Amino acid sequence: MADLGFIGLGRMGRHMARNLIRAGHTVWLFNRSQAVVDELVAEGGRRAASPAEVARNARVLFTCLSTPDVVESILRQALEGARPGDIFVDHSTIGVSDARRLAAMCAEKGVQFIDAPVSGGPWGAEAGTLTIMCGGEKAAYEAVLPYLQVEGKKLYHLGPVGAGSVAKLCNNLLVGIHAAALAEAFVLGTKAGVDPKVLYEIISGATGNSAQIERNIPKFIFPGNFEAAFSIDHLHKDVALAVTLAKEENVRLLLGALTQQLLEEARAAGYGQQDEAALIRPLEELTGVKVRA
Repeated sequence: MADLGFIGLGRMGRHMARNLIRAGHTVWLFNRSQAVVDELVAEGGRRAASPAEVARNARVLFTCLSTPDVVESILRQALEGARPGDIFVDHSTIGVSDARRLAAMCAEKGVQFIDAPVSGGPWGAEAGTLTIMCGGEKAAYEAVLPYLQVEGKKLYHLGPVGAGSVAKLCNNLLVGIHAAALAEAFVLGTKAGVDPKVLYEIISGATGNSAQIERNIPKFIFPGNFEAAFSIDHLHKDVALAVTLAKEENVRLLLGALTQQLLEEARAAGYGQQDEAALIRPLEELTGVKVRA
């Protein structure tokens, strides 16, 4: 069994850390909120007072944090306790240039960095069935593979540092575009007089279906419960990172830019902390209809 660390115990991280603990590893924990640390310590985790203390005790450190700035701040602190040969695995969604910069920062201390963003939501994190997209040295990836196999089922080594972030940003770009598209389709159909339940039944079995339709409509939009599993704010951050990457790579991204604007509209309307399915709400308000079962 290994000495591991986990920093960032939010909707995703808490489940991933728990699965590593249940697999028998010693997992050192740090999080801004202590309630979840208390919960995981009761299940066998170890409490650390700082990111540096986590790194002093763990040879592999996992992070699952909110923004590139937060990731950099935490990793700088963790490097104070790290030793040459340690491996930092970042499950956050950050920019490609961010991942490369952080890898260079870690390399100065002899620490290897893997950008390893995940997809599958809190449900996948809890079940240990996440898709994990990794960029970094192949030897480092192979060294942490046994732990990644506890967290996920579909594991990919895509190339050098930054490659994992490219794949994740492409995925979340589509999440945003599909969420915006389904909002327009279902508001249009409902406004025009079709029962949204029947419309969902038709589309979910037809060529217009998508994973976002199957996620957002029955779980969030029909019941009108927009408690966040993945928030508008987080999706806005990811789509903005994809738009930035497109500019760097000189790729036209019209749908991405429009989706970014729609997410900004939803944030301005006060829905930033709600689930990304709430992208439908500004259009519902504009048209005076609600897509509810």
